[in-house]
Amino acid sequence: MKRFLIFLVLFPAIATAAFYVVTYILTGAAQDSGTGPVLIYLVFIVPGLLVALLDWLAARSSIPAVIITTLLTYGATVLVMGLLLGWSKQTLALGLIGAIPAGLCSWLSGRSDDAAQASSPA
Repeated sequence: MKRFLIFLVLFPAIATAAFYVVTYILTGAAQDSGTGPVLIYLVFIVPGLLVALLDWLAARSSIPAVIITTLLTYGATVLVMGLLLGWSKQTLALGLIGAIPAGLCSWLSGRSDDAAQASSPA
């Protein structure tokens, strides 16, 4: 349950910040209004929950969940951005919009799982 709460709260916030940083670096475009971040935050809620489900499934494998979640989210983001915006070198940089929040949230949810296992009696 903690995993989904972490992804529900933090993923959209980190993804919104990553979106603005990456697009500013790629295009030099500044934020135009105060409603933009709010709308983008709302857009990232559903992908955040889907990535939480992916992370929950990845936590059951022998490979660290943070690696699986980050790589698969990067690939999915690049694929979606490539299909929507066209393929270019910048499309690879846009993959960071999904990979950065996925990696951070996965790492935080893994830490909470490790702490819960360490505190429970064996």
